[in-house]
Amino acid sequence: MVLLLIQSALFLAVVALLIGALIVDRSGVHGRDYLVFEQRAVLSQQLTVAAFVLVIVEFLVGTPLLGAVLAIVAALWVLWWLPAEHRRFDVNVQSVFDARPEAVAAVMFDISEQPRWMDSIVRTVLETPGLLRKGSVIRQTLRVSGQDLIAKLVVVELVPYERLMLQVIVRHAELFDLFEVQPHREGSIVTYSGRHQLSRLNAVLTGWRLPALRRAFAARRTANLERLRTIVHPAPIARRA
Repeated sequence: MVLLLIQSALFLAVVALLIGALIVDRSGVHGRDYLVFEQRAVLSQQLTVAAFVLVIVEFLVGTPLLGAVLAIVAALWVLWWLPAEHRRFDVNVQSVFDARPEAVAAVMFDISEQPRWMDSIVRTVLETPGLLRKGSVIRQTLRVSGQDLIAKLVVVELVPYERLMLQVIVRHAELFDLFEVQPHREGSIVTYSGRHQLSRLNAVLTGWRLPALRRAFAARRTANLERLRTIVHPAPIARRA
């Protein structure tokens, strides 16, 4: 009887934690600040991990052998994601443009042009007075699940007409975007790459999706470059007969 009561209490606690995680996660999307969105996502992940811990405890109470196996597997899984290099992945896509490097960089490095060729970007504004330079802060409005969120980015590196590196200001992860333009015999070779490092909690819960995430990010960047191509080198207007 006591064992049944303990298992019932654990089950109800798991359900409550999962419902709470879902509510917190959904509430984050309805905010405007990306940092608030990130913080609520982390809280949702913490509640989800707590629910999984209670599931393991429930197995330990009811079927100790199976519970012990689950606990060992879970511990090994968590330990695997502790090193930063296991939670980090790079995405790099390149394309050759039939345009001079200066013409490509004039659009690619102009942050006000980002909504025209970057998916999910609604508006980009330079917050730091003056021209774009290393240390400049950019305010970016992006659309996530139909809601607009405001994120801030900082210019980490800028080599005019050659290289621009931006870092998204977040607390629990690392997000970098790198834009590069180099001369090519056919015009320019354009590189759009990025580095993404998941937080430990995010990696524990979604680390198994890293290969799919890498492919999705690469596909999105490739599509962005194709949109950029149409801006830098628009198709000729057909002549009337």
